[in-house]
Amino acid sequence: MNRDRQAKLLGKRLFNGLPLPQFIGGRRLLNANGDIDASSSGYEYLITTLSYIRSKIVEQKFYEIAFGDYIPVDVGEGAWMEEIVQNLTFNTGGSFYSGDVDIQAETGRLAMVGAGLGKISMDVKTWAKGTGWTIMEISKAAAANNWDVVESKLRSLKKNWDLGVQETAFLGHPDGTLTGLLNTSEVTINTSLITVTIAAMSAAQFTTFVAGLLPAYFTNSNSTSLPDTLIIPNDSYLGLGVPYSTTFPNISKLQYMLDFLQRMTGNANFRILGLSYAQSAINASRSITKNRHVLYRNNPDTMKMAIPVDFTMLEADTSNKINWQQAAYGQYSGVLVNRKREVLYLDQTAT
Repeated sequence: MNRDRQAKLLGKRLFNGLPLPQFIGGRRLLNANGDIDASSSGYEYLITTLSYIRSKIVEQKFYEIAFGDYIPVDVGEGAWMEEIVQNLTFNTGGSFYSGDVDIQAETGRLAMVGAGLGKISMDVKTWAKGTGWTIMEISKAAAANNWDVVESKLRSLKKNWDLGVQETAFLGHPDGTLTGLLNTSEVTINTSLITVTIAAMSAAQFTTFVAGLLPAYFTNSNSTSLPDTLIIPNDSYLGLGVPYSTTFPNISKLQYMLDFLQRMTGNANFRILGLSYAQSAINASRSITKNRHVLYRNNPDTMKMAIPVDFTMLEADTSNKINWQQAAYGQYSGVLVNRKREVLYLDQTAT
């Protein structure tokens, strides 16, 4: 049997009478939603004498944000505990005017004030995952000369943690034991201010919406607080660069709204942030079926997320010098909202 016939039967392809070398890196995912099929990955693929394989690998991309910009986060506090408990105090004593006394009469018995203690709590989840590789995988990757298989697997392990904690910060845990910034129970949901996407509002609708934001929040807080942050779903936020009105085409809706909120709250650091998790298409799996906007105070007294044990990677180990295992662990909680009246959800009631 000639060499070409033998190679065909074995499923090999020849170059100058020799088997083609195996390369790694030609099959990588380009983004999070699978433009390249993950099942098609592998070390071996067909090339010709005119094929050029680039040395740089194109890595998969995900929606990643600094969630610490949206939520105060404690890292390293309460390590290895199973619950985060926040004590809350409240005053008792009735009306101020109940303390009025008649100096002409007996004053031996005074009206009294006091203080009470309550608490709220949230579970802490302990997480651990691992990855592994073999000496054979490393050898094949080395032969390809453009992929570090160990580095890629360790990056995948860390990315799994990063994306999971990020999702928890906004949507909580799928099992319902942890809640996030967008789905905390007992937070008031306003359904009257936003009837259409903010970017699509007419000038009249927009000014009515902006004028109603702070009164709605101030009423919700029992006239005790003003907000410092507004979250808008990204599909609306990214359209706010349009002019506020045809009369003032040099002022965008975003700038008009930000100037108004900074001026009326007296806070030059008031922020308006876009967030993809606030879109109904993304958060519907957590029972949030409408685009959700959030007006709140980004303050540790108002809310806080805990990462008692940050991502920790152990030393890789092997029992046979061929199969290697790498493990990592950490702890995380959801978002504990201490002052629920300082958070207001504004749901978009129509598209």
